[in-house]
Amino acid sequence: MLTESVVGAYWDLARIPYVEETFAGLRYPMYFATILGVAKVAAVAALVVPGFPRLKEWAYAGLFFVYAGAAASHLAVDDPTANTVSPLVFAGLTLASWALRAPAQRDPKPLPRALKFRRA
Repeated sequence: MLTESVVGAYWDLARIPYVEETFAGLRYPMYFATILGVAKVAAVAALVVPGFPRLKEWAYAGLFFVYAGAAASHLAVDDPTANTVSPLVFAGLTLASWALRAPAQRDPKPLPRALKFRRA
């Protein structure tokens, strides 16, 4: 998952022909590739730097949304189903990586009471 994110970030930021073709097919503006590339770099940095467990939670969530969003985007423009499989696999790997983390890498602090949702 990290390797795909690093390679994907490079591809997005370099705007290689594959990315340009894919974004054109999905009807995305090319500046979105820059946004995704920067977000992937930030997520990878958050995951590899020791400590910062809450930041890692956000990084996992961000990567999951990138991959799930990619799958949904391919479905929305009626791309072949095969184009949806890779992003779904990476979304699943992201969830598995998040769920199987060592306890030392998890965020041990619950949210403060003031931030918890209250039932009406």
